[in-house]
Amino acid sequence: MSEGTSLEVICCEGWDPAARALVGRLTPDIARERDATGEQYAVALVPPGTEAPSVLLEIAWTHHFARCRHLDEQGRRNASYEYRLLEDGTLFLVRVERWTYKSPDQEEFDKKTAGRVELSFGPDGEGWAYQAPDGYAGGSSSGRAHKPLSELTMPKPAFGDWESLANSGPVTLQFPDTPETDPPLPDEKRPWRPSVPLRPSGMGEMFTAGTRFALSNNRGLVEIELRDAGKLRMPSGRLVASDPAFLDAESDHFTVTAPAGEHRVELAMIRFVDEPTHERVAAAKLVVADVPVTTWEVALWPGQNALFLGDGEFYGYGVDSGTGCFADADALPDEVDDELMEKFAEVDPHVDITPDGASGNIIAFATGWGDGSYPTWIGRAADGTLVCFVTDMLILNDAEALTA
Repeated sequence: MSEGTSLEVICCEGWDPAARALVGRLTPDIARERDATGEQYAVALVPPGTEAPSVLLEIAWTHHFARCRHLDEQGRRNASYEYRLLEDGTLFLVRVERWTYKSPDQEEFDKKTAGRVELSFGPDGEGWAYQAPDGYAGGSSSGRAHKPLSELTMPKPAFGDWESLANSGPVTLQFPDTPETDPPLPDEKRPWRPSVPLRPSGMGEMFTAGTRFALSNNRGLVEIELRDAGKLRMPSGRLVASDPAFLDAESDHFTVTAPAGEHRVELAMIRFVDEPTHERVAAAKLVVADVPVTTWEVALWPGQNALFLGDGEFYGYGVDSGTGCFADADALPDEVDDELMEKFAEVDPHVDITPDGASGNIIAFATGWGDGSYPTWIGRAADGTLVCFVTDMLILNDAEALTA
């Protein structure tokens, strides 16, 4: 867009990509109120004399989220800039996607032949780039990317001050004198949602003996059994969760620490109703306090920030031995030798090991279906007190808890 371009502002619920039309038009006052409370809304920027937007802004401050989308003359989205609102009020560009269409009638996001570029950036400006100029039908390449933080950050825009967020160069934004409005849409009818990281699901039911779950994809009906895995001795309170094969004295511990002392470890087991001999570890819990959990957050290692996670993403530890463990940072061996690995291999479904000369022990447990990557959640009481750490094997994350 050239300098001095004037765009009309239409506040709305969003863009319907199938109909290629705006839906749920809002008054500026309603959109302003949503901006203040953090509720999601959208802003279409429309060139004069047209009905199709060239820019669409999607904003949901409660979720620390803002996204700018560019649309071509056919109403296809051809660029996306995704931001996170950081704790200091800065907007950080975490993800860029661009699509190149070969013809006016090509389907939006055509995976086979539409060209695609994807960039993602972490808090230090380091990132990753992926390019497929001719879609999946052609070749692709990937590699590291970097941008100075000054090119990735901007102040959070005030309502109506969206020029920088639009990524379109200098523009003038004008609200119509008499904006059109539509009847309110219920939440489930809104055409978009913000990108949110993976959240724990059914944690209370997961640690309630006798609860039954219907696994997704018709994988069967299971019932919860709870099993005591012993007490973890924690001289420092700095918790390490890992595949024991990767443990050594330099293993990272979580930034949230537990009180030093002994803490009970409990396993949530699932047993298949139609195959009673088949059981799996669904989750492992380090119990710090016997009080109800009211909020959950992801456990982080130093240098991580959950605001940089993409939709459905999580921080977790990788497992290649089918085994996870809890340990105190001060109880780690210099390295895990073959003799120690033989002891860890005895998990059935857990094992309690004290390395030679260590002041603490290591409690290892089988991990769900086996190898993979698993998050650890932190549970807190209503007053913010630390209640527990839970490594979730994600077996029940998309399962349905059944009522009696």
